[in-house]
Amino acid sequence: MIRIAICCGEGYSSGFLSRYLAEAVVKEKLQDRVSFIFIPFWQLYDRQEEADIAFVMPHMGPRIVDDKREYRLPMYIIPYKVAIKPKAEDYLEDAEDIMEISGGKGGIFCFPGEEHLLHVTRLMSHRKFMNQTPDKRGRRKIL
Repeated sequence: MIRIAICCGEGYSSGFLSRYLAEAVVKEKLQDRVSFIFIPFWQLYDRQEEADIAFVMPHMGPRIVDDKREYRLPMYIIPYKVAIKPKAEDYLEDAEDIMEISGGKGGIFCFPGEEHLLHVTRLMSHRKFMNQTPDKRGRRKIL
């Protein structure tokens, strides 16, 4: 079971998203694989033991980057478009893959090629997106 903390500043967007994803877990029958919890970003450092990974809302990106504390859990800034059409399974797959990338270390992690949140165009997990053919990913074919 992976415990994913959904974080933002005061909790409006992350509170809504974490409740939505908790309901999606039941609909998608993923109760044995993932759980979502809302933790405001300002409490995350002191509550790290409650989650295995933190997904931070995109508008908090600059704040998380400026936070110089050493976190024990991996943190992933959710790209804007990924937050538009959330499925619990997609968030679970992204969490599994980011945790693998992190190698058990804490700090901020992202998928290769997704360093700039505004350029991310996928509406699914990174894993599913990468398994599509290149032309379906929205990239131009090179002739």
